[in-house]
Amino acid sequence: MGKSLNIFLFIFTLIAYLSPYVSPAQAWLAGFFSMIIPGLLLLHAFLLAYYITQRKKWYLFSLVALVLGYQYLLASFTVSAPSTPESTPFSVLSYNVRVFNTYAYFQNENEPGKSMINWLTDEDADIKCLQEYYNNDQSSTFNTTDRLEANGTYHRYVNPNLVNRVGAEFGLAIFSRYPILRRGSVALPDSTHFGIYTDLKIKQDTVRVYNVHLQSMSIDERDLSDLEGVRNNYSSVFHKLKHGFVSRAGQIDRLVEHLQTSPHPVIVCGDFNDLPYSYTYFTLRQWLHNAFERAGNGLGFSYNGRLFFLRIDNQFYSKSLKAHSFKTIRKVTFSDHFPVVTQYSFTKN
Repeated sequence: MGKSLNIFLFIFTLIAYLSPYVSPAQAWLAGFFSMIIPGLLLLHAFLLAYYITQRKKWYLFSLVALVLGYQYLLASFTVSAPSTPESTPFSVLSYNVRVFNTYAYFQNENEPGKSMINWLTDEDADIKCLQEYYNNDQSSTFNTTDRLEANGTYHRYVNPNLVNRVGAEFGLAIFSRYPILRRGSVALPDSTHFGIYTDLKIKQDTVRVYNVHLQSMSIDERDLSDLEGVRNNYSSVFHKLKHGFVSRAGQIDRLVEHLQTSPHPVIVCGDFNDLPYSYTYFTLRQWLHNAFERAGNGLGFSYNGRLFFLRIDNQFYSKSLKAHSFKTIRKVTFSDHFPVVTQYSFTKN
């Protein structure tokens, strides 16, 4: 690459770096620019190594690009060691349970659903935030609310956005070992998706825990699994991506407005359906810490599917809290998402 191409790539990279700070609701193209940030980071890393070995001065362009993109590197990969809590620790699990595999095409294979519910019942996290939650009191298998309450061990807040003709509930749920002082929901624009929250009393402290499920892309990953699929479906995929960027931008703005009114420190859990380079992610990151970045290890991919390289499940938290460990539980493969668990404590003033 000559000087002109290096300058062009450098300027293009700077534009991409700015895109997470531009709302796709105002400029939808920003959403697409943010998607290419990880590719640009890899390209500059390759060019840096290549130019150094070739002893060419063009390495400075890629070196500066990587330095300026350090925050995106931190959002991609992290290394940390568990720390010892200074006060009472508590653990928070976030998991998109895919309605416990009760879709029609799973009816002949219900064992994964049963196993998932059994695993959640046995999982000892103090707080459990579940997206795409499903409960049917008439079913001995999917009466999940009763089972997850564990005979009164957990307090619950289940908020369905749909109840079908047999009374089964679909929506969001929070289960907590700690007393629920207050509960509520957050209406998010341009979607049936929404958020819920609970104020939980933990010893002498109170924390507000949000559970959210933002607008899905609604893209069949098989359409992107090979070149033929991309070629045949690019128009549909493009419009779905655009709609997703714009919808989530409005939703995250509304969520941030709400959490800023919280009288307590907050933890925001959920399936954000967006990458760690997006407006969604960086809007929350301006206000809160990200648990993976602060206490995780590796790449933290949370999607269990063909597009395995996606980290779309997150936990964000107030600066008056501390994350001591973050884990993506990859051995739990019942859903198309992996559960993520963080151990927190309140910081001492």
